[in-house]
Amino acid sequence: MQPNSRIGVVSCGQPQGCCPGVGGIFSAFLHGRYLATLDYLGQNVEFFLLKILHVGIILLFTYFLLKMRVVLTNRIFDRSVNNMHKVNTIKTLFLSGTRYIIYVVAVLMILSVFKINVTPMLASAGILGLAMGIGAQSLIKDILTGFFIIFEGHFHVGERIEINNQVIGTVEELGLRVTTVREWSGKKFIIGNAEIKSIRNYNRGYLRAIISIAVPFEEDLHLVFETLDQVCRYITATYADKLLKDESDSFVEPPQVFGITDINDNSRGMVFTLTAVVAPEHCTFLEREFRRLVVEYFQNAGITVSYAQFNEMLKLKGGFGR
Repeated sequence: MQPNSRIGVVSCGQPQGCCPGVGGIFSAFLHGRYLATLDYLGQNVEFFLLKILHVGIILLFTYFLLKMRVVLTNRIFDRSVNNMHKVNTIKTLFLSGTRYIIYVVAVLMILSVFKINVTPMLASAGILGLAMGIGAQSLIKDILTGFFIIFEGHFHVGERIEINNQVIGTVEELGLRVTTVREWSGKKFIIGNAEIKSIRNYNRGYLRAIISIAVPFEEDLHLVFETLDQVCRYITATYADKLLKDESDSFVEPPQVFGITDINDNSRGMVFTLTAVVAPEHCTFLEREFRRLVVEYFQNAGITVSYAQFNEMLKLKGGFGR
């Protein structure tokens, strides 16, 4: 290659009109050859305009695809009205995923316009992705588990659930990687989705309020049944709006005395159980009301609730220190 004496830059020896070198432009500016630079650009103006036109077409097409995907996605998913929360969750994930795919394809097309070979970049990305996948298996498991939790609708934000028989609370956040649950005490648990092995959902369909009361053996059995039946009738009359009803406006399972469900020798009494099928959001409240009314009605009827006979147990065991 020979120096070009007219503009003082290195010539590639190829005919004018070929792909211009970026180094030629910067070299001309560094040497203050303003007119020579204008001449250089003027000779290749068609090349630059063509490249800019190609990039503009790609960007315009990308914008069009981004808008069209939103319209088509809304038309497809809005037809399902059975579970709008599930539909909105899946729609959000789909829109987010397709947006990134469109961005990546657009960048690769723009690089190809400027004759940049993207094959080594794709190969490097594949190797990097493989290495990251091996080193982040737990992260991938979290994401896959989170996707299926959302897709299958195991639980949603705002529902009361129990995870792994350990954490009971309200779902505050549901993401692809972690689930956030806040207990009634205010404690906030952040759980990796891959760690979720079992789920109890207290907000699906109905719940059965179950209240157990231990009564001493000495109490009148018929009086206890009659008093508990009065409690059930009061709950039915006062809180009918919180009990679950079927299509005919009849109670699915009204408050009732289920019967004697245990004979507890340690507490020296019989265990009576009351049940009622209620709407999930009212279950905790009705259980509290059941217990309050049972204590109140038992006191009025002179019925004693069983409690551990601690002093007598000490006597039988010979007291402390023996």
